[in-house]
Amino acid sequence: MSTTAGAPDLCTRQQVEQLELELLRPGAALSSVSWARPQTEAPDAFRICFVRDRDRVLHCGAFRRLKHKTQVFVANRDDFYRTRLTHTLEVAQLARYAARALRLNEALVEVLALVHDIGHPPFGHEGERILDEITGVPFDHNRQALHIVDVLESPYPDRRGLNLTQLVRRMILKHGGDAGWGAPPTEGHVLEAQLSDISDSLAYQHHDLEDGLRAGVLHEAELAELSIWSQAMDEAGDVPDGACGRKARLNRMLKASLADLLEHSAAQLASLPVRGLDAEQIAAGGQRLVGFSPARSSQHAELMRFLYERFYRSPQVLSSRAVAQDALGTIVEHYRTQPDALPEAYRQRLDEHGLERTVCDYAAGMTDRFALEEWQRLSPGGGHGSGVDRGRSSRSSGSGGSGSGSGGGSGGRSSSSGSSGTSLGPGAEAEAMAAAVTRLGQRIGHRFADRSLAAMALTHSSARSTSRPPNERLEFLGDAVLGMVVAQRCYEQFPEQPEGELSRIKATTVNRHALADVADAWSLRPMLRVGAGFKQASDVPVSIVADAVEAVLGAVLLDGGFAAAEPLIVATFGPRIERAAEGRRSRNAKSDLQTFTQGRLSLTPNYRLLSETGPDHAKEFRVAAVVGEREVAVAAGRNKRQAEQRAAQQALRTLREEAGETPDVPHAEPDSPSDPPEPGGDTPTSRRRTTKPRRDTPDTGAQSA
Repeated sequence: MSTTAGAPDLCTRQQVEQLELELLRPGAALSSVSWARPQTEAPDAFRICFVRDRDRVLHCGAFRRLKHKTQVFVANRDDFYRTRLTHTLEVAQLARYAARALRLNEALVEVLALVHDIGHPPFGHEGERILDEITGVPFDHNRQALHIVDVLESPYPDRRGLNLTQLVRRMILKHGGDAGWGAPPTEGHVLEAQLSDISDSLAYQHHDLEDGLRAGVLHEAELAELSIWSQAMDEAGDVPDGACGRKARLNRMLKASLADLLEHSAAQLASLPVRGLDAEQIAAGGQRLVGFSPARSSQHAELMRFLYERFYRSPQVLSSRAVAQDALGTIVEHYRTQPDALPEAYRQRLDEHGLERTVCDYAAGMTDRFALEEWQRLSPGGGHGSGVDRGRSSRSSGSGGSGSGSGGGSGGRSSSSGSSGTSLGPGAEAEAMAAAVTRLGQRIGHRFADRSLAAMALTHSSARSTSRPPNERLEFLGDAVLGMVVAQRCYEQFPEQPEGELSRIKATTVNRHALADVADAWSLRPMLRVGAGFKQASDVPVSIVADAVEAVLGAVLLDGGFAAAEPLIVATFGPRIERAAEGRRSRNAKSDLQTFTQGRLSLTPNYRLLSETGPDHAKEFRVAAVVGEREVAVAAGRNKRQAEQRAAQQALRTLREEAGETPDVPHAEPDSPSDPPEPGGDTPTSRRRTTKPRRDTPDTGAQSA
């Protein structure tokens, strides 16, 4: 196949530009318009200008680093939750879908979506606020994004920056203002920028709600007050309970918002005299033509208030604030006072940009993980100069940093692996423990002020040769606080459940195997200090690993108080509480009623809506369950689905009692996904030690697992 633009079997740039003229609506941004670049370039043979911009953003280092930057939860906390990268990809998908339907420029929408968060520092909006306060440089992630594509990302030998089109550069500055770096004026948004902006809001509201539910910070029962959620429940209908049902309701909410966005935007565009207007004229007019209907906008505003009050300001989310403040403060202060320690690429910019701007750029470009490693390395008494993987090889901008630390760093890593089966000398043991404490703090998101507490939590009683006390007393304390927090969550989350069911959920959430799973999620085994009889990490029994989790919780409680321990427990065990609840809530009352009536009475139940009262945000539905001609039960709920489930529950109980059976009716309103209880799992009580000392193995020397 020919690789020249003149070959007849290849689609050229000019052909794509012609297709745009034929397909895109009036007012859309056309690639054939002369969108200048800061530095003149010859056009590409096959790619339109916005596709070239997209490719440059997609392949730059700042985009890749979004993988390890916070969306809401710190990026190294759990693989499930969104990061800046996954959020960006979801925004791009929604924006492309809507752009195609509205006949806007899909390539322009995509590049704006991909670049919109590239200026975020580590630790999300909290990091942005902190840098704005401590650097003396007004920090805004949109302006930083323009600074990145214009200056900091310079992959070409003959020009500075990515040299994006002027239109894309202008649209990056969504909130206007003079960025101070030769930024173009910001008269208004072209249609594609309006669509990218609304897609951003839609994506983060949807997935932050999902992440909050998954983390146990939010609960479906709380969402009843939201009209957008009640509507989604009604439209989703009778979906399976648990995680599948929750996902169906979230998808229904997203689809309804997309449908409203497309319908309202199309009507807005069709009703205005845009024929003959180009993209720049529409932008100059300053009018928002792409967006939700007033009714849907009101629902999203209500959802945003809910997320802000219940999620973004929750202790579980705010718990990372102190870490971000301390980490970024330490990093900025270090490089302010020692600018020669900056990587070479940043030292070269000191004369042009000044010290504060350069230090801010370096700190803002870090990922969460790299910033935490730098913080541990630079903090007095933090990483002791050892055991922290500098991560320089993964970031070219960091290759010339303040040094790789002492040679003990690598020694700390290898000695903590525990694969050698030999005891460590005193110096190596101390070094390995320092590295383990650092890694533990990073895994659980807590910086230990008293690192000896963390070291004690990681030390099992079988490690006889160490002078460090074992973790048994901390385990006792951690068991108590874990039980209290989980019990309180169960009590608050399931207000209709009897004591016996709450005990079952708690016992399933907090047992030896569940704690071992948590240990695996924290990568705890290689950090433990156990006797030399354990040749490798896999040899350590589940009981020791489970007890170590509780010891860590006890250490966090003593080190940071209940304010530090509770968010960690809720974040770690909240989803497990929901999964445990599924053991008794996996059935559907309407399905069970239909099975009963068809089998016993050869009748299919129906549901009659008796009344619908209350304002939109607090509706009450009354529904009757009807079998044949008989109205067997009446129940109320916050939406039709809940009312029908409750009516079915009551009707099934009534009919079974009349038939002389013992009622065994599922709960009518499942709220959370979960896994069934573990067969034979121990309860917290059954696995607690007596006063008899424990020795899992006779050992003669301390080593890591």
